[in-house]
Amino acid sequence: MRKWFYGKAAAGILTLLITGTACSSGNDAPAAAATDKPSGGKLVVTSFGGAIEETQRAYIKQFEEEYNAEVEVVTLYSADALAKIRAEKNNQTIDVVLFSGGQEQIAAKEDLIMKLDPEQMENLDQLYPEARSAEGYGPTFGYEALGMIYNRDAIPTPPASWNDLWKEEYKGQVGLVDISNTYGNQFLVALAKMNGGGEDNIQPGLDAIKTLLPNAAAIVKSSPEVGNLFAQDEAVIAPFDSGYAYTFGKQGIPINFAIPKEGAVGIYITAQVVKGSPNPELARKYIDFLLRPEIQKLTAEGGGYSPTNSQTELSDDLKGILPNGEDTFNGLIHLDLAQVNNNKADWMEKWSKLISQ
Repeated sequence: MRKWFYGKAAAGILTLLITGTACSSGNDAPAAAATDKPSGGKLVVTSFGGAIEETQRAYIKQFEEEYNAEVEVVTLYSADALAKIRAEKNNQTIDVVLFSGGQEQIAAKEDLIMKLDPEQMENLDQLYPEARSAEGYGPTFGYEALGMIYNRDAIPTPPASWNDLWKEEYKGQVGLVDISNTYGNQFLVALAKMNGGGEDNIQPGLDAIKTLLPNAAAIVKSSPEVGNLFAQDEAVIAPFDSGYAYTFGKQGIPINFAIPKEGAVGIYITAQVVKGSPNPELARKYIDFLLRPEIQKLTAEGGGYSPTNSQTELSDDLKGILPNGEDTFNGLIHLDLAQVNNNKADWMEKWSKLISQ
């Protein structure tokens, strides 16, 4: 029996942290031009902690000064944020909520978030069209991608295909992530899709993982452990997230990110105005603020989120790590997250049996 959750990576995790709406113009809020300054007020917004929250807290000071506002930041991951606005449906305390796992689809169906009036958004038309909500809800203001991260010193030529993970030269050097982790789960679905399955048939993905196990350095459960595998030279390549690749690089690990020719999986960060927000007009202006090119650049530099505003200019160094550009954004693989979540318990059972063999 293989014992996967061991090794130096499990012994000492590096402190590698990342992170990683709207209101209609009807009777929900007074009509106003996008550039009008509100007369002040308090706003409660969510963030995901780590580097992205540190970055947001820094530029929130600018928003507070511009709009004579007070902004409180509450750290909530997407599932917890959805649970909170559900629980507070009749007495909301949050104005703007961030989602990264498709929870905005659920929130919209449950009438928990509000639509935007494009006429009141100064920066919305600068976004890639696919980053705007077709239904009129809050936009995708940043994104990450699940592709391949690799040690650029050990692998000077960027990997080109998911199939590279199976190369003999990487035997014992591929970092894998348990499917209890979002990124491990997404990789499993991507493998299923590439092998004739998908969200409704995960077995081809499990079969592919079985053949990849001989190349695995370890299977780890937490995202920082992936960085530790690279820092201690246990892994040179792994299917993982672009935002973490950037964060690991800032920690001094020589990591780059590559999008395989078969495609990378999109991870979309959206901002939504909570229905029943105490201050929906100011909430809308905060989301519009997040869409500014200069704010999106700061979000990329500090938190590793790729921008969706077509006017955002990244440095060459940042372009070398983070996915960027409209073609890249449009080419990402979309997963049916509702189906993924519905099937996850069954997949976990099958996964546990597979890796314990």
